[in-house]
Amino acid sequence: MTDWGIVRVFGARPTAVTAIVRPSAYGIVTDRQGRLAVVHTSIGLSLPGGGSDEPEAPEATVLREAREECGLDVRVGPWRRAAIEHVFSAAEQAQFEKRNTFCDATVIGTAGEPSEPDHLLEWMSAREAARLLVPASHRWAVSEWRATPDCAV
Repeated sequence: MTDWGIVRVFGARPTAVTAIVRPSAYGIVTDRQGRLAVVHTSIGLSLPGGGSDEPEAPEATVLREAREECGLDVRVGPWRRAAIEHVFSAAEQAQFEKRNTFCDATVIGTAGEPSEPDHLLEWMSAREAARLLVPASHRWAVSEWRATPDCAV
């Protein structure tokens, strides 16, 4: 179980409003060439993943989101990192405290067409992803993964 009081924090905690806590999980998903899956949306590039459904474990969230956003079946590995990211959602007009769990995963096959047509799968090197991903916690997670022996390629 993650102690959210001691993890890395990105963004400023709101002072005027109470943030909604949103458990989330993201995959650092690699293909056979060692490239990372990233998802291009209207707000930029991010790792595949998102909010966890109650009472979904982070690993199950990564499996579901990889299917929905990318049309990929993945196997989640043992690597984990956790971080909080404070974000404001213009679409929902709400402040969120995203409690992000990052997992490594590898592609094991395709799962058909993605069910989220506004998400476009792109493949890139981990170095490029660590530079281009929009959420700061995603850039940090990829950098952490790259620095882990036997993880990054």
